[in-house]
Amino acid sequence: MDSAMNTNPYLSPKMKMADAINQYHSLLTVLPRLGIPLGFGEKSIEQLCTEQHVSLPLFTLISRVYIQTDYYPSIEELRQCPMNDILQYLQQSHQDYLENKFPHIEQHFNALLEPMDKKYSTLIVNFYKEFKKEVVKHFQYEEKVVFPYMRQILSENETDNGEHHHKSAFQQQHDDIEDTLNDLTNLLLKYIPAEVSSSERVDMLLDMYALSNDIGKHAMMEDRILLPYIQYLESQSHD
Repeated sequence: MDSAMNTNPYLSPKMKMADAINQYHSLLTVLPRLGIPLGFGEKSIEQLCTEQHVSLPLFTLISRVYIQTDYYPSIEELRQCPMNDILQYLQQSHQDYLENKFPHIEQHFNALLEPMDKKYSTLIVNFYKEFKKEVVKHFQYEEKVVFPYMRQILSENETDNGEHHHKSAFQQQHDDIEDTLNDLTNLLLKYIPAEVSSSERVDMLLDMYALSNDIGKHAMMEDRILLPYIQYLESQSHD
């Protein structure tokens, strides 16, 4: 049994998944990206991970990033999770944003922007396009540069150290995404017209706050798992 999970005060292998979700709602975002469907009845975390062929250490690692703001995994915890599994989770996250979260947000815009003053609606549309462009650019950087680089290290073909470059690029991209998203949310908060129904306004803002929180967790996954794992693998490849 995974020792990290045994000592985790937040989750345990025997904890019912339904209880974990009731206590930590943000895990609802994690489950589909790991291929764990809803409708799990009374099954425990351990049972579901076994049934769905999900590494228990991986589930623990990702879950703790989502529910513990001060959590920084140790190298030993990282080593318990196959790197390819982490990369697959991040790729599934990208797909979830592009196929589900962004289209859901975009559905709200039609109702919100129609009665809005043209100068504000144009400004909001432009901010949204900029925000989405920054996110897509970041995903492409990961999938075309970072992920192949990590697989190269795993195949023991890598000789050039790129961790510092990746760290700088990640930080700049994270800052750009966060700044644009904050600007967009503030515009919506200040300038959604009264003609839009109250429920639509609230739903839109709640969705934006949820998206902001989830993207923040995605960035934490990269900063606290991906980059330290790159650094660890590089140190091993040069020994």
